[in-house]
Amino acid sequence: MTIVEACESKTNTTPAFPMGWYSVARSQELLVGEVKSVQAFDREMVLYRTRSGVPVLQDAYCPHLGANLSVQGRVVGESIRCPFHGWRYDTNGTCVEIPYSEEIPERARLRTWHCAEKNGEVYIWFHPENTGPEWDLPEFPELGDSKWTSPRYTEFLVPAHVQDIAENSCDPVHFQFVHKMMDVPPSKVTIDDDGRTLHLNSDATGADFPAELHATVYSPGFAMVRNTYGPDAQMVMYNSAQPINKHETRMRWTLVVSKSIEDIAGDDVMEGIISGLNDDYPIWANKVHKHRPVFCKEDTTLVMFRKWVRQFYLTSSDKQETA
Repeated sequence: MTIVEACESKTNTTPAFPMGWYSVARSQELLVGEVKSVQAFDREMVLYRTRSGVPVLQDAYCPHLGANLSVQGRVVGESIRCPFHGWRYDTNGTCVEIPYSEEIPERARLRTWHCAEKNGEVYIWFHPENTGPEWDLPEFPELGDSKWTSPRYTEFLVPAHVQDIAENSCDPVHFQFVHKMMDVPPSKVTIDDDGRTLHLNSDATGADFPAELHATVYSPGFAMVRNTYGPDAQMVMYNSAQPINKHETRMRWTLVVSKSIEDIAGDDVMEGIISGLNDDYPIWANKVHKHRPVFCKEDTTLVMFRKWVRQFYLTSSDKQETA
Protein backbone atom coordinates (compact mmCIF):
# COMPACT_ATOMS: atom_id res chain seq x y z
CA MET A 1 0.00 0.00 0.00
CA THR A 2 1.33 3.43 -0.96
CA ILE A 3 0.47 6.33 1.31
CA VAL A 4 0.11 9.66 -0.47
CA GLU A 5 2.66 12.09 0.87
CA ALA A 6 1.77 15.50 2.23
CA CYS A 7 1.56 18.41 -0.21
CA GLU A 8 4.95 19.91 -1.12
CA SER A 9 3.75 23.35 -0.12
CA LYS A 10 3.71 22.05 3.48
CA THR A 11 6.89 19.98 3.50
CA ASN A 12 9.20 21.58 0.94
CA THR A 13 12.61 22.77 2.07
CA THR A 14 14.99 25.14 0.33
CA PRO A 15 18.78 25.00 0.06
CA ALA A 16 21.06 26.83 2.45
CA PHE A 17 22.38 30.27 1.50
CA PRO A 18 24.94 30.10 -1.33
CA MET A 19 28.23 31.89 -0.83
CA GLY A 20 28.97 35.06 -2.78
CA TRP A 21 28.56 38.84 -2.85
CA TYR A 22 25.17 40.29 -1.95
CA SER A 23 23.76 43.79 -1.70
CA VAL A 24 22.59 45.14 1.66
CA ALA A 25 21.98 48.83 0.77
CA ARG A 26 22.54 51.48 -1.83
CA SER A 27 25.45 53.78 -1.03
CA GLN A 28 23.24 56.87 -1.04
CA GLU A 29 21.07 55.30 1.66
CA LEU A 30 23.90 55.19 4.21
CA LEU A 31 25.18 58.58 5.33
CA VAL A 32 28.30 59.17 7.43
CA GLY A 33 27.44 58.40 11.04
CA GLU A 34 24.19 56.66 10.09
CA VAL A 35 23.14 53.35 11.66
CA LYS A 36 20.71 50.97 9.93
CA SER A 37 19.08 47.64 10.62
CA VAL A 38 19.71 44.90 8.05
CA GLN A 39 17.94 41.56 7.86
CA ALA A 40 19.89 39.01 5.85
CA PHE A 41 20.69 35.28 5.94
CA ASP A 42 18.24 34.69 8.80
CA ARG A 43 20.21 37.18 10.89
CA GLU A 44 19.70 40.59 12.38
CA MET A 45 22.63 42.83 11.47
CA VAL A 46 23.70 46.41 12.06
CA LEU A 47 25.06 48.46 9.17
CA TYR A 48 26.77 51.79 9.83
CA ARG A 49 29.13 54.23 8.17
CA THR A 50 32.05 55.39 10.30
CA ARG A 51 33.16 59.02 10.50
CA SER A 52 35.85 58.32 7.91
CA GLY A 53 33.16 56.99 5.54
CA VAL A 54 33.77 53.24 5.82
CA PRO A 55 30.66 50.97 5.75
CA VAL A 56 30.66 48.27 8.44
CA LEU A 57 28.32 45.29 8.82
CA GLN A 58 28.16 43.35 12.08
CA ASP A 59 25.81 41.11 14.02
CA ALA A 60 23.24 43.32 15.68
CA TYR A 61 23.10 42.07 19.27
CA CYS A 62 25.50 43.33 21.93
CA PRO A 63 27.34 40.45 23.66
CA HIS A 64 26.73 42.12 27.03
CA LEU A 65 22.94 41.90 27.52
CA GLY A 66 21.68 41.55 23.96
CA ALA A 67 20.63 45.09 23.03
CA ASN A 68 20.11 45.62 19.31
CA LEU A 69 22.83 48.00 18.15
CA SER A 70 20.81 49.02 15.08
CA VAL A 71 18.15 50.55 17.33
CA GLN A 72 19.52 53.79 18.82
CA GLY A 73 23.12 52.61 18.51
CA ARG A 74 25.48 55.49 17.79
CA VAL A 75 28.59 55.87 15.65
CA VAL A 76 31.55 57.18 17.64
CA GLY A 77 34.51 57.81 15.35
CA GLU A 78 35.38 54.41 13.87
CA SER A 79 33.17 52.43 16.26
CA ILE A 80 29.57 51.83 17.27
CA ARG A 81 28.25 52.39 20.80
CA CYS A 82 25.58 50.23 22.39
CA PRO A 83 22.50 52.22 23.48
CA PHE A 84 22.02 50.10 26.62
CA HIS A 85 25.26 50.45 28.64
CA GLY A 86 27.61 52.29 26.28
CA TRP A 87 29.88 49.39 25.35
CA ARG A 88 31.76 50.38 22.20
CA TYR A 89 32.94 48.11 19.35
CA ASP A 90 35.41 48.92 16.58
CA THR A 91 35.18 47.95 12.90
CA ASN A 92 36.75 44.55 13.65
CA GLY A 93 34.11 43.82 16.28
CA THR A 94 36.47 44.21 19.23
CA CYS A 95 35.09 45.93 22.32
CA VAL A 96 37.31 48.97 22.82
CA GLU A 97 35.51 50.68 25.68
CA ILE A 98 33.26 49.93 28.64
CA PRO A 99 32.59 53.33 30.25
CA TYR A 100 32.37 51.98 33.79
CA SER A 101 35.09 49.28 33.64
CA GLU A 102 38.81 49.36 32.83
CA GLU A 103 38.89 45.62 32.18
CA ILE A 104 37.25 44.37 28.97
CA PRO A 105 36.21 40.68 28.81
CA GLU A 106 37.93 38.72 26.05
CA ARG A 107 34.58 37.43 24.73
CA ALA A 108 33.23 40.96 24.25
CA ARG A 109 33.26 40.79 20.45
CA LEU A 110 30.79 41.29 17.62
CA ARG A 111 30.83 39.04 14.56
CA THR A 112 31.95 41.28 11.71
CA TRP A 113 31.11 40.46 8.09
CA HIS A 114 33.30 41.19 5.07
CA CYS A 115 31.88 44.36 3.52
CA ALA A 116 32.71 46.30 0.36
CA GLU A 117 31.35 49.30 -1.52
CA LYS A 118 31.25 49.50 -5.31
CA ASN A 119 28.88 50.34 -8.15
CA GLY A 120 26.82 52.57 -5.87
CA GLU A 121 25.99 49.73 -3.47
CA VAL A 122 27.19 48.30 -0.17
CA TYR A 123 27.85 44.56 -0.35
CA ILE A 124 28.41 41.73 2.07
CA TRP A 125 30.55 38.74 1.23
CA PHE A 126 28.61 35.80 2.64
CA HIS A 127 30.19 32.46 3.40
CA PRO A 128 28.62 30.03 5.90
CA GLU A 129 31.93 29.94 7.78
CA ASN A 130 32.44 33.73 7.44
CA THR A 131 35.75 33.23 5.62
CA GLY A 132 37.18 35.93 3.36
CA PRO A 133 36.11 36.72 -0.22
CA GLU A 134 37.13 34.17 -2.83
CA TRP A 135 36.69 36.55 -5.78
CA ASP A 136 36.43 40.27 -6.37
CA LEU A 137 33.31 42.26 -7.06
CA PRO A 138 32.88 43.07 -10.76
CA GLU A 139 33.02 46.71 -11.79
CA PHE A 140 30.37 48.15 -14.09
CA PRO A 141 32.00 50.90 -16.18
CA GLU A 142 28.68 52.23 -17.55
CA LEU A 143 27.87 53.77 -14.16
CA GLY A 144 29.11 57.34 -14.25
CA ASP A 145 30.11 57.18 -17.92
CA SER A 146 28.99 60.27 -19.87
CA LYS A 147 27.76 58.06 -22.73
CA TRP A 148 25.17 56.47 -20.45
CA THR A 149 22.16 57.85 -18.61
CA SER A 150 22.00 58.34 -14.88
CA PRO A 151 20.94 55.13 -13.15
CA ARG A 152 17.33 54.32 -12.52
CA TYR A 153 16.61 52.14 -9.50
CA THR A 154 13.92 49.70 -8.56
CA GLU A 155 13.62 46.91 -6.02
CA PHE A 156 11.23 44.13 -5.09
CA LEU A 157 10.73 41.90 -2.09
CA VAL A 158 10.37 38.48 -3.70
CA PRO A 159 8.95 35.55 -1.68
CA ALA A 160 11.42 33.02 -3.09
CA HIS A 161 14.85 31.53 -2.47
CA VAL A 162 17.67 33.46 -4.13
CA GLN A 163 18.63 30.47 -6.32
CA ASP A 164 15.14 30.19 -7.81
CA ILE A 165 15.32 33.84 -8.83
CA ALA A 166 18.78 33.47 -10.38
CA GLU A 167 17.64 30.41 -12.33
CA ASN A 168 15.57 32.67 -14.60
CA SER A 169 18.82 33.81 -16.19
CA CYS A 170 19.17 30.38 -17.81
CA ASP A 171 15.53 29.78 -18.67
CA PRO A 172 14.82 31.10 -22.19
CA VAL A 173 11.55 29.11 -22.44
CA HIS A 174 9.92 31.23 -19.76
CA PHE A 175 10.45 34.32 -21.95
CA GLN A 176 7.62 33.11 -24.18
CA PHE A 177 5.16 31.93 -21.53
CA VAL A 178 5.78 34.43 -18.73
CA HIS A 179 6.95 37.51 -20.66
CA LYS A 180 4.70 36.91 -23.70
CA MET A 181 7.41 36.88 -26.33
CA MET A 182 6.36 35.55 -29.71
CA ASP A 183 8.41 32.39 -29.31
CA VAL A 184 11.34 30.90 -27.41
CA PRO A 185 14.46 32.83 -28.43
CA PRO A 186 17.44 30.80 -29.67
CA SER A 187 19.78 30.72 -26.71
CA LYS A 188 23.13 29.35 -25.60
CA VAL A 189 24.68 29.04 -22.15
CA THR A 190 28.44 29.07 -21.66
CA ILE A 191 30.70 29.06 -18.61
CA ASP A 192 34.08 30.78 -18.32
CA ASP A 193 37.19 28.61 -18.25
CA ASP A 194 37.60 29.09 -14.51
CA GLY A 195 34.06 27.76 -13.98
CA ARG A 196 32.99 30.82 -12.00
CA THR A 197 30.93 32.98 -14.35
CA LEU A 198 27.97 31.85 -16.42
CA HIS A 199 26.67 33.52 -19.60
CA LEU A 200 23.37 33.30 -21.48
CA ASN A 201 23.29 34.65 -25.03
CA SER A 202 19.84 34.94 -26.53
CA ASP A 203 18.38 36.25 -29.79
CA ALA A 204 15.40 38.16 -28.38
CA THR A 205 14.22 39.67 -31.65
CA GLY A 206 10.70 38.52 -30.86
CA ALA A 207 10.43 40.75 -27.80
CA ASP A 208 8.46 44.00 -27.61
CA PHE A 209 11.85 45.69 -27.89
CA PRO A 210 13.76 43.33 -30.23
CA ALA A 211 17.29 42.83 -28.97
CA GLU A 212 20.28 40.60 -28.54
CA LEU A 213 20.38 39.63 -24.87
CA HIS A 214 23.52 38.75 -22.92
CA ALA A 215 23.12 37.81 -19.26
CA THR A 216 26.24 37.39 -17.10
CA VAL A 217 25.69 35.60 -13.79
CA TYR A 218 28.59 36.04 -11.38
CA SER A 219 26.97 34.13 -8.52
CA PRO A 220 23.38 33.27 -7.48
CA GLY A 221 22.89 36.77 -6.08
CA PHE A 222 24.72 38.89 -8.62
CA ALA A 223 24.12 39.34 -12.36
CA MET A 224 24.20 41.75 -15.30
CA VAL A 225 21.89 41.79 -18.33
CA ARG A 226 22.82 43.65 -21.50
CA ASN A 227 20.26 44.22 -24.26
CA THR A 228 21.65 45.44 -27.59
CA TYR A 229 19.10 47.04 -29.92
CA GLY A 230 21.55 48.32 -32.54
CA PRO A 231 24.89 50.14 -32.89
CA ASP A 232 25.43 52.28 -29.76
CA ALA A 233 21.89 51.44 -28.61
CA GLN A 234 21.98 49.39 -25.43
CA MET A 235 20.35 48.89 -22.06
CA VAL A 236 22.29 47.46 -19.14
CA MET A 237 20.66 46.17 -15.98
CA TYR A 238 22.56 45.13 -12.87
CA ASN A 239 20.77 43.10 -10.24
CA SER A 240 21.92 42.15 -6.78
CA ALA A 241 20.15 40.15 -4.11
CA GLN A 242 19.74 40.41 -0.37
CA PRO A 243 18.55 37.03 0.95
CA ILE A 244 16.49 37.94 4.00
CA ASN A 245 15.74 34.32 4.78
CA LYS A 246 15.37 31.13 2.77
CA HIS A 247 11.95 32.18 1.50
CA GLU A 248 12.33 35.95 0.99
CA THR A 249 14.83 37.87 -1.12
CA ARG A 250 15.11 41.60 -1.67
CA MET A 251 16.18 42.24 -5.26
CA ARG A 252 17.82 45.53 -6.26
CA TRP A 253 17.97 46.50 -9.93
CA THR A 254 20.01 49.33 -11.44
CA LEU A 255 19.19 50.29 -15.05
CA VAL A 256 21.00 52.53 -17.53
CA VAL A 257 20.60 53.09 -21.28
CA SER A 258 23.02 54.54 -23.80
CA LYS A 259 22.55 58.27 -24.33
CA SER A 260 21.88 57.68 -28.05
CA ILE A 261 18.42 56.28 -27.26
CA GLU A 262 17.68 58.25 -24.08
CA ASP A 263 15.11 60.60 -25.62
CA ILE A 264 13.81 58.20 -28.27
CA ALA A 265 13.10 55.10 -26.23
CA GLY A 266 15.03 55.23 -22.97
CA ASP A 267 12.02 55.51 -20.68
CA ASP A 268 10.08 52.89 -22.63
CA VAL A 269 12.97 50.44 -22.48
CA MET A 270 13.46 50.81 -18.72
CA GLU A 271 9.73 50.73 -17.97
CA GLY A 272 9.43 47.61 -20.12
CA ILE A 273 12.12 45.88 -18.10
CA ILE A 274 10.50 46.86 -14.81
CA SER A 275 7.15 45.61 -16.10
CA GLY A 276 8.81 42.33 -17.03
CA LEU A 277 9.96 41.87 -13.46
CA ASN A 278 6.33 42.10 -12.39
CA ASP A 279 5.54 39.24 -14.78
CA ASP A 280 7.90 36.96 -12.86
CA TYR A 281 6.52 37.81 -9.43
CA PRO A 282 3.44 35.51 -9.31
CA ILE A 283 5.54 32.55 -10.45
CA TRP A 284 8.20 33.12 -7.79
CA ALA A 285 5.60 33.80 -5.11
CA ASN A 286 3.73 30.54 -5.63
CA LYS A 287 6.35 27.96 -6.62
CA VAL A 288 8.23 25.43 -4.50
CA HIS A 289 11.93 24.68 -4.84
CA LYS A 290 12.57 21.39 -6.61
CA HIS A 291 15.77 19.78 -5.36
CA ARG A 292 15.62 17.07 -8.02
CA PRO A 293 13.52 18.48 -10.87
CA VAL A 294 12.23 16.34 -13.72
CA PHE A 295 13.99 17.78 -16.76
CA CYS A 296 13.22 17.03 -20.38
CA LYS A 297 15.80 16.58 -23.13
CA GLU A 298 15.59 20.22 -24.23
CA ASP A 299 16.20 21.70 -20.75
CA THR A 300 19.93 21.86 -21.39
CA THR A 301 20.39 25.44 -20.16
CA LEU A 302 18.60 24.72 -16.89
CA VAL A 303 20.66 21.56 -16.33
CA MET A 304 23.83 23.59 -16.89
CA PHE A 305 22.67 26.16 -14.34
CA ARG A 306 21.94 23.50 -11.72
CA LYS A 307 25.38 21.95 -12.16
CA TRP A 308 27.08 25.36 -12.13
CA VAL A 309 25.32 26.55 -8.96
CA ARG A 310 26.57 23.60 -6.89
CA GLN A 311 29.96 25.30 -6.40
CA PHE A 312 28.38 27.99 -4.21
CA TYR A 313 27.25 25.49 -1.55
CA LEU A 314 29.26 23.63 1.07
CA THR A 315 27.07 20.68 2.06
CA SER A 316 26.52 17.65 -0.14
CA SER A 317 22.74 17.81 0.32
CA ASP A 318 22.60 21.30 -1.17
CA LYS A 319 24.88 20.29 -4.04
CA GLN A 320 22.53 17.49 -5.15
CA GLU A 321 20.33 19.72 -7.27
CA THR A 322 19.76 17.55 -10.35
CA ALA A 323 18.67 14.00 -10.96
